Amino acid sequence: MNLLMLGVGDSGLENPASEPVRRHLEYARRMGGHIDLIVDTPRRGLTDYGAMTVHRTGARRGRYLWAAYGMAREAARQRPPDLIVTQDPFATALTGFWLRRALRRPLLIQNHSCFLFNRYWIAERPLTFRALHLLARSLLPRADAWRVVNTAERKIYIDRLKLPADRVRVLPVPCDLEEFEQKRLSDAESKARNRLSFPAGTPVILWAGRPVRFKRLPILFTAFSEIRRVFPRARLVVAGRKDLAQEDLDRAARDAQVGESLVWMGELTHTDLAGICAAADVFLYPSIYEGFGRVMVEAGAAGLPVVATATAGATDIIRDGKTGYLAPIEDAPALAARARELLADPERRATMGAAARKWIRDQFDPGRSYDAVVSQWREVAAMGLIGKL
Repeated sequence: MNLLMLGVGDSGLENPASEPVRRHLEYARRMGGHIDLIVDTPRRGLTDYGAMTVHRTGARRGRYLWAAYGMAREAARQRPPDLIVTQDPFATALTGFWLRRALRRPLLIQNHSCFLFNRYWIAERPLTFRALHLLARSLLPRADAWRVVNTAERKIYIDRLKLPADRVRVLPVPCDLEEFEQKRLSDAESKARNRLSFPAGTPVILWAGRPVRFKRLPILFTAFSEIRRVFPRARLVVAGRKDLAQEDLDRAARDAQVGESLVWMGELTHTDLAGICAAADVFLYPSIYEGFGRVMVEAGAAGLPVVATATAGATDIIRDGKTGYLAPIEDAPALAARARELLADPERRATMGAAARKWIRDQFDPGRSYDAVVSQWREVAAMGLIGKL
């Protein structure tokens, strides 16, 4: 089976050891075929990983459609695809629709976030995102099948877009959990705390991810300020590339008066993040929307209770009151109160952490996740085109 995939950006795709490359090669291995991945990036070029070839358009975003279409047609001549897959319901989906008509192969549109009818997302760039929202609503019904990463988005597809339920599947991104499970069960906690120069018994709150605006790090800082009123020795560890921030996070930390208790770790490797999870007591995640939230899965696998806002992604990952807590969106006091409860009760923290580890292993086993994604690809390819070209 050959896959023609259209993606956005090439972050990590130049490194054979990176998570995106390893994940896509595992997809290719399990489907017994090849993936041609077309991505938009100012750099033009091709990287051959054997079972996957990354094609970089060398075009800026405005010219991606034409560049990706031409590059995809050339890749299809060399390796005729059984299925066309897009990684979002916008530009890649539009190119995918054109390719569906030209190649007469079925189209599967993936959505790794929760964009549809999302007022928080639209408010970020109202004119642009309203236009993209209209584009997605136009393109989605023209596909042959759909993949989303949370149950709330699936419900929107079925109830509001009237898409057939049997062809809309919730398939989260497979997560490599082994290191997170092992680190929590080893002596990694003391090693990580020594690395951070934290004395024994220091309460540690952890956040990790891409610190873009919708992750709401200013709310994180405000919540942590509230936590420190009761736990003045607490420390907040933030792992992520500060240069990706769309706001002045240093100023936000100063305004919340948490600067002296904040530790910026920068971007961490998978292994290093697993070690830091072992050193933490609570994972705090205040996003205003989230399609999935891989870091919440990884934290849970490490036996770390997660306190998060009740986004679509978090609601699927956290069993409220059992493996962690859900709080209202943009409610820093509620986040702080739940985190304080866990810091004040080590027994509850340990019980929730153990329940989280078991829940994550049961629900997000990576082997089953890979198989479920590949199974959908095979089924859609076998169905062929459904509906009009």
